[in-house]
This record gives sequence, C-alpha cells and structure tokens, in this order.
Amino acid sequence: MNTTLKSLAPAADPHWGAEHRDRKAAQIIECLELLTDLDLATLDCVDIGCGSGGISYHLAPAFRSVTGVDPEPWQRWQEFTDKRSNLSFVESSIESLGIDDDSVDVVICNQVYEHVPSPTQLIAQIHRILKPGGVCYFAGPNLLYPIEPHVHWPFIHWIPRRWALSILERFAPDKAGILDAYSTTYWQLRRWLSAFEVRDAMPDLVKHRARSPGAAATWRVFRAVPTGLLRLLGFLSPGFIFVITKPVKR
Repeated sequence: MNTTLKSLAPAADPHWGAEHRDRKAAQIIECLELLTDLDLATLDCVDIGCGSGGISYHLAPAFRSVTGVDPEPWQRWQEFTDKRSNLSFVESSIESLGIDDDSVDVVICNQVYEHVPSPTQLIAQIHRILKPGGVCYFAGPNLLYPIEPHVHWPFIHWIPRRWALSILERFAPDKAGILDAYSTTYWQLRRWLSAFEVRDAMPDLVKHRARSPGAAATWRVFRAVPTGLLRLLGFLSPGFIFVITKPVKR
C-alpha cells in the first residue's frame, strides 16, 4: 500500500464537524462483528473519505492496520499517527487512488458516496482494491428521507439545486455553503453495488440494539417488529448501511 503523507492543509476539522467519532467507529465495528465472521485484528483496513481522521483513529485499535484516504490533508493526521503506530493517512483523490488491486481486507466508506463527483467510480475503486472475499462497510443518506441530513432542512434536497441554494442564501446563508451532498435512493444504490454481494445491515442492527440489555424505550419498540418488515421498509430509512462483499471467483 502506498501511504504517503503530504504537507498538511490549515484546516483541523471539516465544516460538518468531528464530534462523536469514537461512537461512529464503535458502530462500524459493531456492524462488522455482527454481520461477518472476520477477525478484524488480523486485517488491513482502508477508510475512504476519512476527512480529518477521527474515525480512522478510533478504528485503528481494532485492526492490524488502518489507512485513511482523503483528497485533502488535515492537521489532525499528524496528531493521530503519532498516537497510533498502525495508522497512516494518504492524500489522494478517488480517481488516482494509489492502492494495489486485490490488496485490502476491509474498506470503510462512511457518508462519502453523496460527496464525490462519480459514485460509480468510487464503488469501482472499492471493488478494485478489495481482496476477493473482502468486505466494505458502505453507509450514506437516503434521498427519499424528507430531512436533508447536512443542513437539516425538510425537502430542500428534493428541488433543483440552484433553487435550493437560492433559498438557503436568502434564509439561512450559513447553511448554503454546506449543501454539497447529492444523495440517491435505495434502489439506485443497489444497482450501483450490483458487482458485490450486498446485505442491508439496518434491520439487523435495529433488532440487535432493540434486544440489548438496557436498551432505551425508543429502541425497545422494535423488538416486536418483524425483521422482514424492517427490510421491506428499508427504502424509507434516514440512511443506509450496507455490508458488501467482493465475490470470490470460482
């Protein structure tokens, strides 16, 4: 793996913030441990679109190695690599991702597809770098959910983008600059992921958390909801979590 760390940009954190990165990393690990039989401690992981690196940093203790990849460098990268000997960062675009074919055990692609120029190219690169049988945690927002998750306005992502930006510039100018996501539907994502074996993780995660000891009341209500119904209604979820596996050639 090419893990070159270039000169760092002045920004410390992305505009969407860097809070609760430990929780997000724990959720990713929970999902992989629940839905796969992988021994993460023996595997190499690439976190695509890692931003300032907080999730990569908190993932590192669970893996043999973690490499965070982002198209721009961040100040915190040096801080994080100083504290984790098995953690590295690479400044690279998706289009020029310098990672060997069939070389990665696990890819994390968390809330990235909606921000890249070509989601299909992103997915093709994930397929290229994963080993046969390798797994990707793939998560992102749902176009059909009425609240846009970055600016937290209803329906703003359902109208033409130039209209949406005009509305935000007039009524919420601080949010206009962060409406930079282009989400899609459950069905479109499944089509894009057709080269993989795909498992919709949300129903399993919901049931797992609902059954956990001490689960909050808002989670316990899902104990009585059939898993099949959760799968049927998955297209209405605020966001998607898929565990996708690169098939082994036979």
